[in-house]
Amino acid sequence: MAINSFRHNIPPETALSKNTKIRNGTHILYVSAEFEKYIDNALSFLTAGIELNQGILFIDSNKVRSIVVAKLQIQGVTKSQLESILFVDNEDFYEPSRPLNPDRMFRKFSETIGPLLKTGKPIRHWGKVIWLDGQVNLLEKLTKYEGCAQQFIKKVNSFGICAFDGMKLPATVQMEIMKFNQYIMSDNEFVVSSFYDKENLHPSIRKEMIYETAISSLRIAQSHYARIIEEMPDAVFITSRGNIAYTNKSALKLMKANTENLQHKVVWDIIDPAYHEEIKQKAANVLNKDRFSTCEVKLIAMTGKKVDVEVLSFPFVFEDKETIIHIARNIKERKENHELMIRNEKLEIAGQLAASIAHEIRNPLTAIKGFMKLAEQGSLNIKDVYPILDAEINRIETISSELLLLGKPVSTEIKVMDLSKLLYDICTFMQSQANMENVMLHFEIMDKPLFCRCNGDQVKQVFMNIIKNAIEAVPHGGKIMVYAKEADGHALFEIIDNGVGIPEDIQDRLGEPFYTTKEKGTGLGLMVCYNIIEQHNGHIRFYSAKGVGTTFTVSIPLDS
Repeated sequence: MAINSFRHNIPPETALSKNTKIRNGTHILYVSAEFEKYIDNALSFLTAGIELNQGILFIDSNKVRSIVVAKLQIQGVTKSQLESILFVDNEDFYEPSRPLNPDRMFRKFSETIGPLLKTGKPIRHWGKVIWLDGQVNLLEKLTKYEGCAQQFIKKVNSFGICAFDGMKLPATVQMEIMKFNQYIMSDNEFVVSSFYDKENLHPSIRKEMIYETAISSLRIAQSHYARIIEEMPDAVFITSRGNIAYTNKSALKLMKANTENLQHKVVWDIIDPAYHEEIKQKAANVLNKDRFSTCEVKLIAMTGKKVDVEVLSFPFVFEDKETIIHIARNIKERKENHELMIRNEKLEIAGQLAASIAHEIRNPLTAIKGFMKLAEQGSLNIKDVYPILDAEINRIETISSELLLLGKPVSTEIKVMDLSKLLYDICTFMQSQANMENVMLHFEIMDKPLFCRCNGDQVKQVFMNIIKNAIEAVPHGGKIMVYAKEADGHALFEIIDNGVGIPEDIQDRLGEPFYTTKEKGTGLGLMVCYNIIEQHNGHIRFYSAKGVGTTFTVSIPLDS
């Protein structure tokens, strides 16, 4: 029987392992009931002693000796290591045919262990105690022997186990000898003895239990994390000082490589040179613990093919070194889907545009065809409808010209221009048209240049379209204000009018082809403006209130 304290309850193999430190001697009472478990614990005791290069005394039956020696050999213990263990038959040692004599038995123990003590090594000893059945004063004799053993273990600083057969050891004897043992062990449990009444309770095993539990938990967690990283669907690269230290399965698949191809390879060998500077800056930011952000780069697979990936990087500790972990996601499919979506949108717009063009051109063509038919029948003098025919043909020509502008991409002739001066010239040019419509055009252009990389002719067209629309939207005596300034790295242009405003219910449709509030408009002009500014990486926004007026804001990135 053992009195268990749950807080200190640990497996015997932990207590007997090589991690246990011996301080001030350790005395353990082992009460066994299962032979197989007994053998397992004896093996743990012997294996730990061999690995710690300790002197070992093992007192047990020849049967047990044969079993443990065979198992140790299977485990790879060498002949010389086995020969270093001092095996003693417990029949010879305890002499169970004679009444137990504590003094004689302890004297024999001191003589047996003497050679091991001379080596200067730490000592561990195991004794399976047996005695003559039916002898008198057994409790007194075993108690005296245990007391002597306790003193000896403390003196020589050894690690000692007194093993008893739990089926034969009387409960009264067990309760008494518990007082001389710091720890009590069964086949499956190892606990602090609640009966031990001496000072300086050996703390080592208890601490080792805590360390072993913590280390075990950490190893389990490490194993789980390693398995998660290895099986992640995204590619994982761990780099140290520019070298690849680790890649998971997905990374090898992405790069069409095996571990040998990538391990310890310089990371710049697998990144498209066009992205080297960006990645170097990002790596520096990551090591400085700056905010993490994703970026798109191209990796070069072992086949030479480039792969589009999105990479997230952050600091990592790998094999006790500060490293960077990069999680790369293949975005080929996403980009293909995005391009497909754009193509579908273009086809949809093209379909809508074709239908609108057919409708817009059919009207003037119908009128022209009707007049020609009447003239052919002699019902109409063709000269009488020349103005009408001319107007309808001009309508078709206007639609065609604006469609050509819409389909024409921004010229590749991009250069750095001062848009402040460009807008000043446009306002000066548009001043005469504003005067003809009795509209005041006031412009405030900052003296500081606003240099942008752009196509001057295209941007000029945008400003002229918006200012022209503003002149047509304001009543006689109206006012248009034009401002140019710098804001957040952009050249910012505002065209403000005090016209009738744009009705709220149609504001969302501005920029659609052939949708316009003008009597003779096509709706293509504003769509062309949006197209041009978008290709300059800029934005067009507007705010309008009915009866108050409209403000158009155009922003284009400044040249850095």
